[in-house]
Amino acid sequence: MNTAHPATRITTVAEAEAAWLVAITRGEEDQRALMLPDCTIVHAPVGHIHDRDRFLDHNASMGATLRAETSNVTCQEREGRTVVTCHQKMSIRRVSDLPPFLVQAVATRVWFATDEGWRLGHMQLSRRQPSA
Repeated sequence: MNTAHPATRITTVAEAEAAWLVAITRGEEDQRALMLPDCTIVHAPVGHIHDRDRFLDHNASMGATLRAETSNVTCQEREGRTVVTCHQKMSIRRVSDLPPFLVQAVATRVWFATDEGWRLGHMQLSRRQPSA
């Protein structure tokens, strides 16, 4: 996994995905560095539609993400943009004296090739129920 700081030029979508998983455990500024200014995020059980800053504020209010991982990753690349779909798990510390809360989601991220490297332009997170 590439653990480079997001300010490092990201030349592949695989690097962008790895950097994203690290960034969500580091905080707002690392995430912001990977996102386009007009990035749109659809998330939460009710389908909030937020711009980059509102999403980052919302995420910060939820507690620290301690760990993030993906599985079942698929990529569709087309002329300067790539759609990545995956299952994503995150352990979030909401209350300091309780165990981390596990969030599972199906994530779709749309990455765009820019002069600064790959940047996130759209993301949708749909809550996933744990398997029985």
